[in-house]
Amino acid sequence: MTIHLTGNNGDNKLTLTGKINSNVKPSYKISELKKYILSNYIIPLYSEQWHIIHNNKILIDKTISRASEYHKIYKLDELSVYIELLHILKILFTKNEMINHLESKISQTYDKNNIINMVYKTTKIQILPEYEIYNSILGKPTKPATYNETIIKDIQILLLNPNTTYDKISENIHDKYIN
Repeated sequence: MTIHLTGNNGDNKLTLTGKINSNVKPSYKISELKKYILSNYIIPLYSEQWHIIHNNKILIDKTISRASEYHKIYKLDELSVYIELLHILKILFTKNEMINHLESKISQTYDKNNIINMVYKTTKIQILPEYEIYNSILGKPTKPATYNETIIKDIQILLLNPNTTYDKISENIHDKYIN
């Protein structure tokens, strides 16, 4: 990758000998991002490992923003494919949650006389990933209690690691605060 005088990034496939280098490899960060997306979203989806997908759906926005950032820098078409795939997965996660929530509501509000059932659709309010992770690991604090800010800060720090997963965060929190 080189920066031209115009300020645009571009691939420089020429070597010092003047020959075209055909085996230019992408950046280490990009290959790590692709491995992360494959191992935490694509392969679990294909192999129906729903617990991995469920755990890492909290981190999908962060992954999309990283992929978008790399796409702006390197202008690789394959990154735009990954971004679109992650957007589709995010929509599927949201739809799946809505259907599950709707099914649970219908089963709870079933009218014995079958007169009328009313269903309404609203947008889901999403809290910050660190609070969602806190809720899933330790449970949502009851009304008089509040979130433990040191645990929230630790989760925020762990989220800064580009290769973090829900399982790694959960293990770290359990080792540090529960055990």
